[in-house]
Amino acid sequence: MDTTTGPPGMQGDATGLDDSETTDAPGGSMSGTTGDPESSDETETESGDDDDGGGAGPGINFDLHPVPDSPFYDTSCGMVDFLFVIDNSGSMFDEQIALISNFPAFINGIENTLDSVDTIHVGVTTTDDYVPNVAGCQLLGSLVVKTGGSDSSNSTCGPYIEDTNYMTEMDDLGAKFSCAAQVGSGGSAAERPMQAMVNAVSGLYGGVDECNEGFIRDDALLVIIVITDEPDLSSQGSPVTWFQDVVDAKAGIPENVVVVSLINTPGGNCGLNDTAQSIADFTTMFGANGFMADICIPDFAPIFDQAIEIIDVACDNFVVD
Repeated sequence: MDTTTGPPGMQGDATGLDDSETTDAPGGSMSGTTGDPESSDETETESGDDDDGGGAGPGINFDLHPVPDSPFYDTSCGMVDFLFVIDNSGSMFDEQIALISNFPAFINGIENTLDSVDTIHVGVTTTDDYVPNVAGCQLLGSLVVKTGGSDSSNSTCGPYIEDTNYMTEMDDLGAKFSCAAQVGSGGSAAERPMQAMVNAVSGLYGGVDECNEGFIRDDALLVIIVITDEPDLSSQGSPVTWFQDVVDAKAGIPENVVVVSLINTPGGNCGLNDTAQSIADFTTMFGANGFMADICIPDFAPIFDQAIEIIDVACDNFVVD
């Protein structure tokens, strides 16, 4: 497994970005592991001869101790939380079907590649208040349990097998994700994907008996996948505040977040003027953990293949707070 991945925004033709459009996350990206250094062969130290009656003096202690209050780099992550933020506006039916078609291969790739992962959470939310959802889960950033409206699966998808509003490895993920991710095309044209993301991960609905209870776990790698063909002109805040809100949700550790944005990339293939510049700026703040791809590419499979590689590296570099 190659862990020398460069900034994902620079990889291949999927992003449509050049070097000048990539920014580093505040504080930079960290990777690696810590542990005790390898000890050398034992050597004998003379501290005088026998005639002098001298004995060996105190040896030098080469034991290294962790720096207080510094994060510890684990060898890998054991849990991953996936949040899919799916545009449910009028132009998104084809993209939802493309996502659903490629999800089984994506999640199989995750399971086959991330050997250390024991458990996953998968949640879906929309870019607008979602009225067809069940009571208590209709506000922006709530997880989808029931769909309805134009072009949707028009189904009750959950609660899922563990009696939650998010899926786990115990569910039939292919079937359940197909149900929840086909959220339809009846949503507002004033999409708010970044606000939905912040609401979903910040704990706004994460209290006891609330819609997103238990979804975001402190010790899990967080993978956010944003899918929209429009810019975000309606969410509160800016790329900087969105970045900070997400990082705050992960104990201030940006290395424990991966962002995959399928958007109308600047300089991409959609041929429209409505490029999602603010989402692009947000994504690149995560450095090597941020990856953009053009939503107008007809086949999402190569995009998800690259995303799996990035998630794998991030899992290897997971930081335990």
